[in-house]
Amino acid sequence: MGLVQKIQGKFRRDPILKRRVIGIFVAHIIIGLAINLLRISLFGNDPFSCMQLGFSKAFAMSYGTCVILFNLVAIIPIFIIARSYIQFGTLINMFLLGPIVDGWYALMILIYPDLGYISMTARIICLVLGVIICCFGASMYMVTNLGMGPYDAIGWIIEDVSKKKIPFKYARIGIDTVATTTGFIFGSIVGVGTLTMALGTGPLITFFNETINRPLIYGR
Repeated sequence: MGLVQKIQGKFRRDPILKRRVIGIFVAHIIIGLAINLLRISLFGNDPFSCMQLGFSKAFAMSYGTCVILFNLVAIIPIFIIARSYIQFGTLINMFLLGPIVDGWYALMILIYPDLGYISMTARIICLVLGVIICCFGASMYMVTNLGMGPYDAIGWIIEDVSKKKIPFKYARIGIDTVATTTGFIFGSIVGVGTLTMALGTGPLITFFNETINRPLIYGR
């Protein structure tokens, strides 16, 4: 039996696994849209995207290229120290999120070429929608439990390596601070969107976990 047939057989035997795999792909498409809504709002992106947009601006490369290059570097110490964190979802995040973001941005430019000149009202709408949609996508991404991207894994690895002397929440604050500072140094926008995504999304993600995404994937 070939690999494709084995995978198809596994999906038939485990419909929840099929929904989890579909879910992680859909989650990245949703997150890609949200990143661009925050990007065109000009109120700042989440810390990771803030850093990647800074790199993109400084080195004249696309967001997607910067994400892939960053992930290729970040995965090296993870592979050496904690390779158990590398799963299917890790590879999806590493290689698909960046190109998905670039694809959404190209589509938006095609539909509305003057994205850099939208009104304040439109910017606020993009900010609010961006935060909500990003939380929904992040919730779906987490609920699938198929692994996390390198950036998301770093905080958990720090907690493990330090034997919980540095809890994840503090490690993540430090990582996000470094990412935001780096993005700012390289010319990215840091604003209310950055602050909201760094500190204020937990309750919204939890809401989407419990009310929509967990029941959608695993059933009620």
